[in-house]
Amino acid sequence: MINTETLKVELNQLTVYQLRNLQHAVNKKLKEKTSAKIESSSELLTDEELDMLAEVMKN
Repeated sequence: MINTETLKVELNQLTVYQLRNLQHAVNKKLKEKTSAKIESSSELLTDEELDMLAEVMKN
């Protein structure tokens, strides 16, 4: 893992253009992760829940 002080020094050496590119990449990754969570949470029941429901309905 990167030392906090090392990270601070490296970030201070970045140009404005590099910082904007980094910010864009981080924002893009966050959007990908949140949209994946939203899509998966929009399902009514998970596969596991459907299996449990099928078991209950069989009995």
